[in-house]
Amino acid sequence: MVKKQSVPSEHARRRFLDAGLEVLGEHGHAGLKLAQVCRVAGTTTGSFYHAFADWAEYKSALIDYWREEHSRRPIGDAIAVDDPRERIDFLIGVGLGLDRASEAAIRVWSTHDSGVRAHLVEVDRERAEVIRETSAEVIGDADRAEKFAQVAMYLLIGYQMGTVDSLDALRFGFESMLAGAMGDGPGPSWTGPA
Repeated sequence: MVKKQSVPSEHARRRFLDAGLEVLGEHGHAGLKLAQVCRVAGTTTGSFYHAFADWAEYKSALIDYWREEHSRRPIGDAIAVDDPRERIDFLIGVGLGLDRASEAAIRVWSTHDSGVRAHLVEVDRERAEVIRETSAEVIGDADRAEKFAQVAMYLLIGYQMGTVDSLDALRFGFESMLAGAMGDGPGPSWTGPA
């Protein structure tokens, strides 16, 4: 009688993927090591190899998971918001809620790995597209909406890759830019630290 190999649960795989994003955030892509992932997941390498065939499969699954959970799912949630102005506010919340450290680590990793780079290019395109389409509904001008989306992405990526960690400043930038694009004057007052 042949013993059946058990299939790892989605929960087990997800635990390793969440751990990988945490390791990326704490140690960067160079610190993404099996021992670190297992430590953060609170499990053994045997459990890891039950969930993933090898390290290459894991890294590919990790980037797929990041793309799904930090781009596609939030974009889908945003699209479900009917009112375009409320959708812009929702998208600002998504941008403010992204894990800065793991996003930066993935951006650095993409400079060393063409597969990661391909995913990152698509993630940035998906994010910019939903910003552009939504802002076109709000602003009513496709050219201005395109510029708004580009600048919103510059703000987000600059925040992720920069050394100054101020969500208040990022929110102020998004809201000021939106107010300017809509012709609502100079935008919100600065409420962050002096």
